[in-house]
Amino acid sequence: MNAYCQKDKLVILGTADPTRGMAPYNDPDYEIWAVAVAATYPDVARLDALFELHPSGYWEQDANVKKRLAETTIPIYMHKHVDDIPASVAYPIDEVSKHRRYFTSSIAYMIALAFHSYDTLGHPGTVELYGVHMSSDEEYREQRPCCEYWLGRLEGAGCEVEVAPGGAILAANGIYGYEEYDPACWEIQQRAFGIRHGIKQCDDELEKWKVQRAKNEGALFEAEYWLRKAQRGEL
Repeated sequence: MNAYCQKDKLVILGTADPTRGMAPYNDPDYEIWAVAVAATYPDVARLDALFELHPSGYWEQDANVKKRLAETTIPIYMHKHVDDIPASVAYPIDEVSKHRRYFTSSIAYMIALAFHSYDTLGHPGTVELYGVHMSSDEEYREQRPCCEYWLGRLEGAGCEVEVAPGGAILAANGIYGYEEYDPACWEIQQRAFGIRHGIKQCDDELEKWKVQRAKNEGALFEAEYWLRKAQRGEL
């Protein structure tokens, strides 16, 4: 398989609701790349390529996952071709890494390959993201900046980038310094600061009592040890 996008319009598809269902499945002008698990969603009507870039130890753990991959008929980008998965093709990691070796998620690998395709052949000229929200700071703290980096590379090279609304990618709470300022914001900010400080004090207090509990447990263990010896007449 040629490791490039074949059309001028590309969809990069994740699994987040509700924008997963908004992708242009019925428009033949689009090529659609998706994370591998997206193929299991009934509302995903068409896919042109899948990406399963976890190490083999990940997908081999579940026989159902391996069976699904083995039965897939569209190309599946993986670390390398796997004989038991006939549709598998090697992701061109060496070629893509020449732009920058920075990948923190399957979505980032997909966007980076789109950039490599655009840099090499001039297409896709449009990249649209659906089902890719990355709204949770805890879960996506490392993944989101990497995706935004590769989207920036695409846009800077001249590619049109669109992200379905509702997620955190390329989104911000206004334009820093230019948004209309409400004086009440200062009061709310001070309140938030006080609450955060109170939470930290609670955490510090909890940590102190955890240490004290550990000391008490040690003392209790020692006391019970000597009690048992005394009860057996061994003192």
